[in-house]
Amino acid sequence: MLVGRAPAPGEVGDAYDAVVIGSGVGGLTAAVCLARQGRRVAVFEQHYTAGGYTHAYRRRGWEWDVGIHYVGQLAPREPVRVLSDYLTGGALRWAPLGDPYDEYRLAGEVYEAPVGLAAHQAGLIARFPAERPGIEALFKLVARCRATLPVLALGRLSGPVARRLTGLLRPAAVPPEALRPAREVVAGLVRDERLRQAVLTPAVLLLADSSARLPFFLVAVLFEHFRKGAWYPVGGSAAIARAMLDPVRAAGGEVYVRTAVDRIELDGSRAKGVVLADGTRVRAPIVVSAAGAHHTYRTLLPSRSASDARTDPVHGMREGFPFVLLFLGFDGEPQELGLPRHNLMVTDGDCDAFFDRAGRGDSRGEGEGDALRTSGLFLSFSSAKDPTWADRHPGRSTGEILAYVDPRLFAPFRGSRHRDRDPAYLALKSELTERLLDRLYVHLPRTRGRVAYHELGTPLTAEHFTRWRGGSLYGLAKDVAGFGDGTRPGLADRLRPRTEFEGLYLAGQDVLAGGFLGAATGGLLAAHEALDRPGRSRLWRALLGKALRPTA
Repeated sequence: MLVGRAPAPGEVGDAYDAVVIGSGVGGLTAAVCLARQGRRVAVFEQHYTAGGYTHAYRRRGWEWDVGIHYVGQLAPREPVRVLSDYLTGGALRWAPLGDPYDEYRLAGEVYEAPVGLAAHQAGLIARFPAERPGIEALFKLVARCRATLPVLALGRLSGPVARRLTGLLRPAAVPPEALRPAREVVAGLVRDERLRQAVLTPAVLLLADSSARLPFFLVAVLFEHFRKGAWYPVGGSAAIARAMLDPVRAAGGEVYVRTAVDRIELDGSRAKGVVLADGTRVRAPIVVSAAGAHHTYRTLLPSRSASDARTDPVHGMREGFPFVLLFLGFDGEPQELGLPRHNLMVTDGDCDAFFDRAGRGDSRGEGEGDALRTSGLFLSFSSAKDPTWADRHPGRSTGEILAYVDPRLFAPFRGSRHRDRDPAYLALKSELTERLLDRLYVHLPRTRGRVAYHELGTPLTAEHFTRWRGGSLYGLAKDVAGFGDGTRPGLADRLRPRTEFEGLYLAGQDVLAGGFLGAATGGLLAAHEALDRPGRSRLWRALLGKALRPTA
């Protein structure tokens, strides 16, 4: 699933209006926003295809998406639809997943996530009638947090206007509960432990952390993000990056793959371009790094003391949890195998137990089996979601099972090379694969005997392709320490799109939040900061125009 192209020898020019490092959603969003304002942009991607966690790959006739399972806020005039139509000129199409869009199986109990907050609230009240006051209070608080993420995004921008608007809007948009731990907030509203698990499990498994560390507003963001349902890109997730190539090329730029950046060049306190791995120097007054804050500051920039918070913005920040991802190839159509269009989340009933234990580094009393324990599971079947799948791959289906793992589990094998792994690493992969397959057959029994191919991606795989230390799904942890408590800035407040180096900007998930929405927002904020005043004005006028006159 190739998107972008490798440059011919000597093809890469020595000067561009802007350089973007990394071709994930954050990098491509920044690149397209700059290109639509007439900037000639070169995007450099070290992988063989563009797209980051939206890329797809094929093996033996099957095709998998590596990161996109669904996206919300794609109804007409909703924020993601507006941005998608602007970035792709409406070329990127999205298929609704239907109702429900998620299913949770928590210790044998089945819950569904229906479209619409009113339906979601009514379903929980019907199931837990004694908790009606708490459920109603919970959804009222979710509504009060609706503008929290946009205001926090505004607060990441520089300039007096952004600071003034943030100061005016924040008191109303960011209630005190928004930045408190989600577990604490939910426990203060409802008493039934099963209900608390039903509310918190989606956020824990989607955001990859304990609800004791996730701020409540991120739970609210998920409710808001999927308030009108969920969608999947028509043609698979590779269609996202493919649809974003034309605007970059139309302005004279290109998305180069197999082209790693070795370092960012500085002239004093100003970025002046990059040096590629082959030694090619590329000059640009704007450098946008969408390669993750850790990789940017610890690898791409001149060396600095990692122990000094004054010179290292990522000092003290946790890495997100690593994960394994089992790619499955089935013989048979999705309907025949009982593969759902919606996502399936499975836990033993305590969504936090794994993250709490692993976060403490607690291994006391663990047996051999417990040492291999993963988090709850997230199952997704792109072949059941994409309306073009049957025409492209008749008689076949694919799916993925994602689970988070203790960071210590794969630590002994870090630094090993792809084709020279320790036998213990291969044995661990085999053990985890068998455990995940066993769970698949329990929850989707018609798949037994129909798995014709499987392949397990590990944290080492993720770290190799993304350069994110530890193989995290979302880069640095998005926790209460990062966002602060509302009175003092959080650690992540140092990771603004405008860096301390003139001309150098950060994009992607580390700028604000994780996932497709967080990465795209990070790219938009980076482009805003990099553009001059007329360019910013044109950018926001165009987005407003898309909101007022949505693409048909």
